[in-house]
Amino acid sequence: MAEFITIPPQTALKLIKERGSDITILDIRPKEEFVIEHIPRAINLDYDGHQFQQKVDKLDKKKDYIIYCHSGVRGGYFMNKMRDSGFHSAYNILGGFVGWKVSKLPLTNEV
Repeated sequence: MAEFITIPPQTALKLIKERGSDITILDIRPKEEFVIEHIPRAINLDYDGHQFQQKVDKLDKKKDYIIYCHSGVRGGYFMNKMRDSGFHSAYNILGGFVGWKVSKLPLTNEV
């Protein structure tokens, strides 16, 4: 079912555990922030970086995605852009990385 909604961090973690490799986690923060720490299995796609649109165009539109930025705002914009571009479904994490971290959910600094 195609969905484009913002979900709480705990729901995102549940989806990640249930769906495993069937769901792709996109961290759209700057690479410098991503390297310090990020959600396990996340792929960095810097929203403000060069060639962002070209990177997005390489993504598989048939897959499902969980998106997060620093606070959730850019993630919401990006989720809507994905919907408008014909992606299957995407979930934005409420509160972004800050919401995930405050919820004390798993983190990693391994790239």
